Amino acid sequence: MRRIRDVNGLVQALTDADEMVRVAAAEALGMVGDERALAPLEDAKFYDESVAVRRAASVAQAQVADRLEAGRSVRRGS
Repeated sequence: MRRIRDVNGLVQALTDADEMVRVAAAEALGMVGDERALAPLEDAKFYDESVAVRRAASVAQAQVADRLEAGRSVRRGS
């Protein structure tokens, strides 16, 4: 249950007024690798005013996608 709140809090932090908070949130979401982060990271990647946030969101989105794909491969037995 705590993980759900953590991801929700990080997703919410993507809209914080402070650029560094948004960058840190994107980086943390990339490390967590939760599928719920994909759409908010995509929004940040394309629409955030900060280049640093857009870059962090892009990297994080790729990290989440990679983790999800790796998990699918393990479940398929590949």
